[in-house]
Amino acid sequence: MIAIISYRLELLERKTGFIRLEFLDLQASGVHHRRMSYRVYIDESGDHTYNRLDDPSRRYLGLTGVVFHKAEYDPAIPQAMEALKRQHLFYDIDNPPILIRNQIMAKRSFFSVLADAELRRKWDDDVIAFLSRCPMQVFTVVFDKQAHSRNGRPNPYSDCLTALLERIYDWLNERGNAQADIMAESRGDVEDRTQVQTYLALRDQGTSSNKPEDLRRAFPSEVLLFRRKEHNVAGLQIADLLAAEQKALTVQEHHLPMPRQIHSFGQRANHAVADKVNGKGRIVI
Repeated sequence: MIAIISYRLELLERKTGFIRLEFLDLQASGVHHRRMSYRVYIDESGDHTYNRLDDPSRRYLGLTGVVFHKAEYDPAIPQAMEALKRQHLFYDIDNPPILIRNQIMAKRSFFSVLADAELRRKWDDDVIAFLSRCPMQVFTVVFDKQAHSRNGRPNPYSDCLTALLERIYDWLNERGNAQADIMAESRGDVEDRTQVQTYLALRDQGTSSNKPEDLRRAFPSEVLLFRRKEHNVAGLQIADLLAAEQKALTVQEHHLPMPRQIHSFGQRANHAVADKVNGKGRIVI
């Protein structure tokens, strides 16, 4: 089994906020992760820069979190996803296809077979059916960088992640103080450090709406789990498929300039998960 790569948060100097990030094997250090009922898988759409904000395709950063109960996720969801790939794509057990929305839309790499219209129709139908059957909750927060560009330009990723986890906290709290750990795709040292610092601050300081001890109860681990695309994590691939579509729908619902029109597959994907987006599901900040 590939060891889950994680970051252990060790706060060495709380006054200066200096943090050392260490790679650890969860099998050795994160035993308590097994006690948490839920896992949050997070992916993004857009970037954190304040460049070319007059272009709607650059204006927004969206974070989408999909939440699974671990007992419902493992092993059913990874197995169903791999079966979907085996049915429609060239499949090598030692180098399996990874569902990446941009590659699927461009019909690149493993997805070049989808250039055939009939194969693409069957693929789309089965992906939509898979998404509709997933026992998950979907949360999306969109950061309008143009609106914040006149307000000190706060870190979009940090603000998005804080808002996302607060909404997931509320949802967990409604389920009898349920607990979750968090997995995100590793994007690089700078981006990963931002996530770690934001998560640590959330647990240490709380927010204007939630006390730190309450957030620590819902998210008891000091460890954020990071995996890369090649680790073939089903939950992260689901988040990848949904992030851009949920961001576009959130922008549309708030009557803001659209980054792009939502194409047919995106409309179908959003409809497939509509009953999995609760009242805390989609916001713009």
